[in-house]
Amino acid sequence: MELTCQNIRFVPIVHQRIGFAEAVRREALRWRPDAIAVELPPTLLDPIIRGINRLPRISAVAWHEPGCPGELVYLPIDPCDGIIEAARLATRHQIELALIDLDLPGLRARSSHAPDDLIADRAGLERYVEAYAAPLAADPTDPANAAREAEMARRLRALADRRQRVLCVIGLGHYLNVRARLESNDFSTPAPLEPVTQRPGAALFDLHPRALDRALGESPGLTWLREQQREEQELTGECGFDAIEGLLALLRRAGDIYEATYRGQISLIQWQGLLQFARNLALLGGRLRPDLVQAILAARGIVDGDYAWELLKLLRQYPPQQAESPDGLPRLRLRRGRAAIEGAAERFSARPHWGPEPGEELKLQLRRRRPRPELLEEWKREWESEPDPSGLCDWPNESERQEQFMHHVRRRALELLTDNRSRTEPFAASLLDGLDLRETIRNWHQGRLHVRREHPPNGKVGAAVIIFEDQPIEHFPDWRATLYAEHAGESDISFFTTPLGEHVVGPRISRVQFNGLLSVWPANYIPDIWLFPFGEGIKTCGDALLTAAILFSAERYIAWVAPHPPSQPLRRLARRHHHHIIHLPLHTFPREKLRRIRRCHVLLGRDVRAWARDYIFDE
Repeated sequence: MELTCQNIRFVPIVHQRIGFAEAVRREALRWRPDAIAVELPPTLLDPIIRGINRLPRISAVAWHEPGCPGELVYLPIDPCDGIIEAARLATRHQIELALIDLDLPGLRARSSHAPDDLIADRAGLERYVEAYAAPLAADPTDPANAAREAEMARRLRALADRRQRVLCVIGLGHYLNVRARLESNDFSTPAPLEPVTQRPGAALFDLHPRALDRALGESPGLTWLREQQREEQELTGECGFDAIEGLLALLRRAGDIYEATYRGQISLIQWQGLLQFARNLALLGGRLRPDLVQAILAARGIVDGDYAWELLKLLRQYPPQQAESPDGLPRLRLRRGRAAIEGAAERFSARPHWGPEPGEELKLQLRRRRPRPELLEEWKREWESEPDPSGLCDWPNESERQEQFMHHVRRRALELLTDNRSRTEPFAASLLDGLDLRETIRNWHQGRLHVRREHPPNGKVGAAVIIFEDQPIEHFPDWRATLYAEHAGESDISFFTTPLGEHVVGPRISRVQFNGLLSVWPANYIPDIWLFPFGEGIKTCGDALLTAAILFSAERYIAWVAPHPPSQPLRRLARRHHHHIIHLPLHTFPREKLRRIRRCHVLLGRDVRAWARDYIFDE
């Protein structure tokens, strides 16, 4: 569909969509207009211009409708809205700006579900308008619509007579009717209405950071990425922001924070599942690009709540809005259809000037309470001084999971040793320890069965050592301790972890991650190995744990779970003490299982267990 009518270039848009804001920039650079007309009433010109001049800090124009003192109507100065982008271009480049809409009292914009703006990006604005302008057109028999469209066509005709090239940014629902009136010079209305000629009560407010995700059409994080790129393109005269690439950048940045903070790692399979899940959620919601809620749901479902929380913080983060207002404007809060002005006790019902898309409000639960930064700093101060080791305790569910995993390691080590000692021989008179299917199939041409003869090891696995990340024994910022069994179902453990109190998740609750762990079963009250004089031959913490296992284990076999086999000196030490080390490579265990075992929460006092479940999620 051709969007040019005489000397007027129309840019039909859907409000608060980032793709249409980019379309306005492209058309403005290509058309080079002498005047820009936008679908806004002239009664709001002054506060809108002030809000545009404050960008990238986001404001909102708010006013009370006559006869509705308890209702506050607000117009966000959204940089991702095509009309705000057009007014911004006119203001920054000294182009005549015309506000051509009619201000009718009590006007309520209808909500409609428009197809995703990604279609306009990929297929072109003309094809998008051709396909969807008619289905989304406003009802021309409605008196309010007819009056507004007639006034917009009349003012647009007067502007086009004065200027050579006019760019008109208008809502997609009004485009066909305004163009038809413009081409036929029909500016009549079926019934006279009394528009508002002045709005002295319209004021400009600074939006509160927590109100951005409700006032903006796109997520605040994606809006900020677009703002950064727009400032760079202002210098080069280019345009174009890929929202998909912006969302991927936020996902990757959240992954980096997740790996640094929680010592987790997102596998390639999880990345593939995350992107596919987010795409499927978007398609189910009638979109091609995931919104904030869909991205968070996919992150929580594929990775975990911690990654979803870091992604949520990035998607809601808009740095220019964090500081106090530089010009002293009062802040406007928005929450669940209610509005409040900071410093005022009165509360209002809030209604956006542009009708929101139909939808429902969802409550996201990320399975762990997330405290405010002020509380985190207060809780960290409790861990600044070294706590009394006698007052520390663990989270019981994690201890049980850890003991079960160590028993699994012992069983697996014995199975590996048994498999290495087993022999296969042709069937003679007995099946012995069972049929060996692999060898039988391999020698099927001989027509003979093969059976297994197993030689069970003479002994048990008593000590198990697992090394996630080894480090030099002189490195002391971490936390090292030896804990003893409290009942018959526990083993003695010795470990080194990330620093205690570095990552606080609740009052007197610190999360640490094991870098290495020794479990001695059955418990025989081993000495504190971090105070034991091993000698100069021990260079790493992993070697210290394995040496302690050799010296203090009562059983013959020792399970060693680590990325690399033990050193030859330690193997010789084990033989001198009549021990045998069984190496199980770390990568042979499921990554998710290792991540759960590695994570541990330390409580500063047993009384903390009464409320710790609110801050600790048992996976």
